[in-house]
Amino acid sequence: SEDLINKKNYYEVNKLLDFIFNDIEIVSTKDGKEINLSKIENEKALKRIEELGEVKVVENYKAGKYKPL
Repeated sequence: SEDLINKKNYYEVNKLLDFIFNDIEIVSTKDGKEINLSKIENEKALKRIEELGEVKVVENYKAGKYKPL
């Protein structure tokens, strides 16, 4: 909800959340293992949201309160 996010951060936080929900990228290594690159990038996006001071958004995401549209 917009009222939970500081207005100056709203656009960037929403873009980061959109990235998290829409970026699925799994690659296979030579030994057959899979690496989920999107998870690595998602962690960076969540860290950026936290750096913006939107800790509650990160907590809500990790608690599964956000769903992709």
